[in-house]
Amino acid sequence: MAVTVFPLLILAGGAAALFFPEPFTDAGLSAYVNPGLMLIMFGMGLTLTLPDFALVIRQPLPVLLGVVAQYMIMPLLGVAVAWALQLSPELAVGVILVGCAPGGTASNVVTYLARETWPFRWP
Repeated sequence: MAVTVFPLLILAGGAAALFFPEPFTDAGLSAYVNPGLMLIMFGMGLTLTLPDFALVIRQPLPVLLGVVAQYMIMPLLGVAVAWALQLSPELAVGVILVGCAPGGTASNVVTYLARETWPFRWP
């Protein structure tokens, strides 16, 4: 159920911010973004168990592939996109930086929810 509702909540939040931007500006909810992200990440961390860490030690390849993809492949794809689209230096830097940035809290939540429904388990 959470996997189905999460995208709907994201779309509803985006629509609310688009049509009613005042609560989402500096005077509104923006002061609560960092504490909210901290709370979400803390909650996600509480779901980890010792067997999760043992699995990473027993099978480090998926984690290593993720690190290589995030910090080598993604920035290089950003460079390739900037070059292919012949972006201005300012836009190119932005695209490359987005490629360098980790996925963030939303991707962690989606990954957590997908663990509950995804049929494939790493051996």
